[in-house]
Amino acid sequence: MQTLVNGEPIAPEWIEEEFSQIKSWHEQRSQLSCCERDDEFRAQARDNVIGRVLLNQAAEKEIPDPTSEQIQAAVKQLHKDYGGEEAFLATMGLNEGQKSFVDRQVVVNLKADQLIANFSKDLQHPEEDALLAYYREHSEPYTSESRVRALHIFKSLRQSEDKDQLFKECCKVRERLGSGEDFETIAREFSDKPAEEIDLGFFKRGELMDEFEFVAFSMQVGEVSPVFSSYHGFHLAKVLEIEPPVITPFEEVREAVLEAWMQEKRTIADSGIHSST
Repeated sequence: MQTLVNGEPIAPEWIEEEFSQIKSWHEQRSQLSCCERDDEFRAQARDNVIGRVLLNQAAEKEIPDPTSEQIQAAVKQLHKDYGGEEAFLATMGLNEGQKSFVDRQVVVNLKADQLIANFSKDLQHPEEDALLAYYREHSEPYTSESRVRALHIFKSLRQSEDKDQLFKECCKVRERLGSGEDFETIAREFSDKPAEEIDLGFFKRGELMDEFEFVAFSMQVGEVSPVFSSYHGFHLAKVLEIEPPVITPFEEVREAVLEAWMQEKRTIADSGIHSST
């Protein structure tokens, strides 16, 4: 069933595009794997799109059209942001004949921005204690991701015609490691990777292949993994160090926290706009 907002239809692709952006942001923050929160993100996307449509409808009713000078300045800024007019049109998938569409969209955006500004102009900066409390309650954007430093032994399936035999050899190597032999020494002798790729240094989620990360981030310092496989071959890992997430001190991110606080208040004002339409 098509979604209508005050009689205006919402194109399904708008919601899908918003959904893709939301999911991509969370994936980059390593907060999900695959599709576990798709329903939540799609619902959020739908709400976001409906909110924008309501905002634009209210702005159309209440805000006068911008002047031609304001429209030209906004279009010029768009071109600058994208590295020139040609780059902007290419990124947006537009051609020369669609410039009027850009102008119309700029008008919509300028009017919406003005309406939000009208509702939020009386916002006062929070007291320092209130801002600090907000920072503590919303610390995720200012928190570094956990990192692991690990050693790696790799045996390529391309180097062996007998997969079962190769697995048994890897298990024997793990037995040697379990008896106390030095990981790096054995890796230099046994691994199919060059010596400089034994110590992987510190890495966070999303930087290495999934199979390796799933194992490495489940281990404790000093622990040697079981033999595990990937598409490429068999692996052994040893965790040397774990860096837990660290919250950036408030003093270093105060301006970013203030902007986030102000944006939340603008969103509340935006909701007030919606409820009045």
